[in-house]
Amino acid sequence: MEVVEGITVPTFTGSGFNELESKVIRKGKCCLCGACIAFCPRIDEVDDVPQLVEYDALCGMCYTHCPRSFLDIPAIEEEVFGQTRTDALIGIHNGIFAARANDSKLREHAQDGGVVTALIKYALDEGVLDAVVATGLSADVPWKPVPVVITDSSDIDKIAGSKYSLSPNIIGVKEAINEGFENIGFVGLPCNIQALRNIQVSTEPYQVGIEKVKLMVGLFCMENFRYDDLLKSFVKKVLKVNLEDVLKFEMRDGSFWVITADTTYSARIKDLDKYAAEGCRHCNDFTAELSDISIGSVGSKRGWSTVIKRSTLGTKIFEGAIKQGYIDISDISGTNLIEGLSKRKKERLV
Repeated sequence: MEVVEGITVPTFTGSGFNELESKVIRKGKCCLCGACIAFCPRIDEVDDVPQLVEYDALCGMCYTHCPRSFLDIPAIEEEVFGQTRTDALIGIHNGIFAARANDSKLREHAQDGGVVTALIKYALDEGVLDAVVATGLSADVPWKPVPVVITDSSDIDKIAGSKYSLSPNIIGVKEAINEGFENIGFVGLPCNIQALRNIQVSTEPYQVGIEKVKLMVGLFCMENFRYDDLLKSFVKKVLKVNLEDVLKFEMRDGSFWVITADTTYSARIKDLDKYAAEGCRHCNDFTAELSDISIGSVGSKRGWSTVIKRSTLGTKIFEGAIKQGYIDISDISGTNLIEGLSKRKKERLV
């Protein structure tokens, strides 16, 4: 980055979409986080891939923001947490717990212990956040994940439950910013969190409104899938399940579960490796290490979620939700399984 006649010029001016396409997309590194699509009006999603749909301004923003172009984790940790990690497998944290939503009805519709849903409900009810971006479902395509912005906890069902295919959720962040929200929460996968942190700590002169994103809730993720590969090719063709009949998907006990009103189908998770998105093989983050608070099922008994407190804000909101009766907590038996999966993901990095 340099200053020319009083104007700050981005470091990668001249490195347009072609740079992103040749160094990230064509090499199979794209995780479809949505960062490039969200903040550049000339890029759109076409068949689950970012594509240039207008002329290239060569501003360098898409290439700079991409978490597969640059990701200075120590710099991000210093900026966000005020320190760098000493725990190589789980990252910076100040406590790991088993937790679940106190509301049994909420748990019925949510995933595992329903902690993500309860935490977001608390933050909206208490005015901590005025909008939350998370993964919802398409109104037109069964079980197709799409970014959703909710502003009232009465809409919490729109984002409850896990969707096991890629969604460019950062597009929802841009939508929330454009709508004028000042305190935005975000729920997403490790790659989504990496992209937002990358933008957040950037010193480049792009003004995208990232300062309005106040809370990042990260979800444990070993790998994800493209919609056509997992749901159409495997669930529909191999398991022969109509997607319209599915009530819920789960990954637990080493298996992928497809639940309908009449039958529950299952497959070993390791048998789904060939359907995993190629970009996931370039990620070494299992527990969303750069989030304010991380949540997943691994490490807790069925019906509970594992919660990793990380930032001061994440801790404050989690403890506020406990105090107000939204969430129950319990001691966790150990972190060996979490550490083991984190180690495995880091070791398999392409």
